[in-house]
Amino acid sequence: MAEALVSAVTEQLLKVITDNAKQEWRLVTGVDKQIQNLQNNFEAIQCLVEDAEEKQIIDKGVKHWLARLKEAAYDMEDVVDEWKTAILKWETDGAKSVYVKKVCSFSCFAWCHQVVRRHDIAAKIKEINEELDVIAQEKDRYELARRERKQPRRLESTSFVDVSTIHGRDEVKNKIVSTLMRGNESQTISIVGMGGIGKTALTQLIFHDDKVRAHFQNIIWVCVSDFFDQNKIALAILGGLDQNAVTNPQNPISLQIILTKISEKIKSAKFLLVLDDVWTDREEDWEPLKATFQIGMPGSKILVTTRKKLVARVMESSVFDLKQLSDEVCWLIVKQLAFRDKDDALCKNLEDVGWEIAKKCNGLPLAAKALGGLLWKKKTENEWRNVLNSKIWRLNVAEENIFMPLLLSYYDLPSEIRPCLLYCAIFPKDFVFKPVKLIKHWIAHGYLSYNKDSGMEEEMVGLEYFNYLASRSFFQEFKKINHGDIVECKMHDIVHDFVQYLTNEEIVEVEVNSSEDVELNLSSKKAHHLRVTIAGSIQFPGSINGIEKLRSLIMMGMFYKITWHRLQAFFRRGKCLRVLEFALNGELPNIILVPEIIPEEIEKLIHLRYLDLCWCRGLRKLPEEMCQLYNLQYLNLSNCRELEKLPEDIGNLINLRSLDTRYCDSLRYYPKGIGKLTSLRELTKVIARVDGNNTKEFSVGDLENLNLLRGSVDIRLSGNVINVEELREPNFTTRYISSR
Repeated sequence: MAEALVSAVTEQLLKVITDNAKQEWRLVTGVDKQIQNLQNNFEAIQCLVEDAEEKQIIDKGVKHWLARLKEAAYDMEDVVDEWKTAILKWETDGAKSVYVKKVCSFSCFAWCHQVVRRHDIAAKIKEINEELDVIAQEKDRYELARRERKQPRRLESTSFVDVSTIHGRDEVKNKIVSTLMRGNESQTISIVGMGGIGKTALTQLIFHDDKVRAHFQNIIWVCVSDFFDQNKIALAILGGLDQNAVTNPQNPISLQIILTKISEKIKSAKFLLVLDDVWTDREEDWEPLKATFQIGMPGSKILVTTRKKLVARVMESSVFDLKQLSDEVCWLIVKQLAFRDKDDALCKNLEDVGWEIAKKCNGLPLAAKALGGLLWKKKTENEWRNVLNSKIWRLNVAEENIFMPLLLSYYDLPSEIRPCLLYCAIFPKDFVFKPVKLIKHWIAHGYLSYNKDSGMEEEMVGLEYFNYLASRSFFQEFKKINHGDIVECKMHDIVHDFVQYLTNEEIVEVEVNSSEDVELNLSSKKAHHLRVTIAGSIQFPGSINGIEKLRSLIMMGMFYKITWHRLQAFFRRGKCLRVLEFALNGELPNIILVPEIIPEEIEKLIHLRYLDLCWCRGLRKLPEEMCQLYNLQYLNLSNCRELEKLPEDIGNLINLRSLDTRYCDSLRYYPKGIGKLTSLRELTKVIARVDGNNTKEFSVGDLENLNLLRGSVDIRLSGNVINVEELREPNFTTRYISSR
């Protein structure tokens, strides 16, 4: 991640030097030399960062040096962004003052504000420069070597294989299926094995077996993972039994009510319940669920996967110990991936060294997949031998042996793609990734190398990066549409452990399951990304200390309340945020906002690119101050069913790429300014006037300038007289137009 960050900052500094020479709104005299010195230092360090990233695994001194470099680069990125935003505001506002309401005083106050802002930015640049001078001087003590940067290869649409065939597990699969179908007694069966050995893959094979599906009336799959939430698990089970039972709950449901509904549905139908990736071995966690299942129809079964034998004992289950695969089977998996697009002669030449590499898998199918993906584009015996003889195999970096092949595969990635993979650590285990949404997060953080001269938009670059990671087996369980495009996927829990291991100080997860008011303290951490998981109906944390440098905040929770005052305090301190998402698991209403408006202090989040307020109950209007977020690219307001009004000056959000207002049922009109959002690629819904009688409301003619829109738009027509011919005037095509 460090190399990509340093590279991005270096490019931004070069642009600052160029733009500052042209702009009327320039920084104070002399700061150009400071910026030039910063660029020189970053360029001198940039070619060494690749070596430093590998050495930090075993050298704590290098790790500390790299951490300081990243902090300096983050700080510089913030300053550059602040400088560019100040210019953007100055250009966009024109003769208006954002900060002063009195027009007659504009000239004096605006000039004073500019001077203060320039000196503030110049002071920050000077401070960062002093720190970077020290970092640059210290680099020599670590004997870092220059490395050539790897470039991502262009991928064809059919370039990766989802290895759905499970090798070497037929015997144990047949035994488990036989046990599930035998006898009329209810029973729990546990598949126990180390991480990466294929427990979930085997269980999926059993879950979809035709004989199993014919034997049980109800088959339910629930991923438990390491954050144990009784209500969430019980709701998932109830949803598996009857989707209509949990379609749209408006208020939290007590555990007892959920369990009562489950017991009613399992009395008369034989069920198979799969509990995947179970960690908790506390008997009290399982007691309510176990008591409920005891009244199920005889012959029902529970199938558990876990790494811990103690879990199997607590669940009172029969145990199947999943053994490691043979070297022969590991080689079969490796070559299935590695020999893609290679001719027979080359494959034969690589057989011997490939066999030796397969022995490094330690019988773990996930390791075999990772190595197969790594070897795919390596076409010479020398390249394969470099993998076999890599010094990474000799590192003692973690308890999980699986991390060794993953490290090899990670360091083989082009540096600009690594941050995209590491960022996935902010999402929970067993999270269903949607590439379209994930790519929006990547864009918001500036992870994608966007070259306007290439003709590729950032979304397309992001898709190429995602497909590259998929081809290297960092994602799995792909759900595809007709043309083979991936719409959903997951990340293996060991791969998730791996990216968490590499980002343990930078990406932090916190669980809140107390009914009391909670204060979170991140002051002792170097956190830049935070995920907060809230269990049950609990309030947003009273305060979160140490968020001044936070770049992402993602909230998860079935239901929680957030007050105006807590949001206000958070906005005042979290000024570096790029991504703010209040409802990651946005299938159900989860945020209750008290009162009905977002605090005006949201204007302080000048770096914000991605704002997700979906399912925000109680939200009736957005403040006009929100239109000062000139860098905002993605705004999701879907399912804010009580939202009545969008800000009038929404046209100021000139960088907005996506506006999602689906199911905003109380929204009666859209402001005229939406027609100024010429960067929009996605507009899910809009109400457009066709009579031209209201100059403040969006009209059909305003679509004319939205040339970058793609996909379908739900256009609701309004007005006293509807002129259908007017619809043909804009250079715009829709798939769904309705009138009302």
